[in-house]
Amino acid sequence: MWNVGPRRWKGELIADLVSTLRAESSFSPLGTLLIAAVESRYMSLARFLDRGSYVAFAQPDYEKYRDTLLELWAMEPLSSRWDEMHCLVRGGDTRITYLYPEDIVTDVPELDRCCDAAQAVFGLKKIVFPHGRGSTQIR
Repeated sequence: MWNVGPRRWKGELIADLVSTLRAESSFSPLGTLLIAAVESRYMSLARFLDRGSYVAFAQPDYEKYRDTLLELWAMEPLSSRWDEMHCLVRGGDTRITYLYPEDIVTDVPELDRCCDAAQAVFGLKKIVFPHGRGSTQIR
């Protein structure tokens, strides 16, 4: 397990997470959704940004989020740890949703699940993925 340093309060960790999201240069006040899947030796992150007429996918910098997310995950009792967390920041509001093993459809690829979650939050807008230099891929 990673060394997470001194323990902090859950509210402080969530505030750090939201502050880091807001500080991203690509942050969208229309809505920014961070999806994090965390296990003891695994982490997967996806960030979706509401751009009005479409949703942009942005790969977050793991170094910025890793310690805070791992600490949030590790503070839950072992028998009831969440598998995935969705952090939605829209305007001045923040909504955190935890998904547990029974909430996750395992026969759907992770990226498809994330895209479905983003469209559930932002509506059925096209999702635009960066694809190489200066080009995009649309789903």
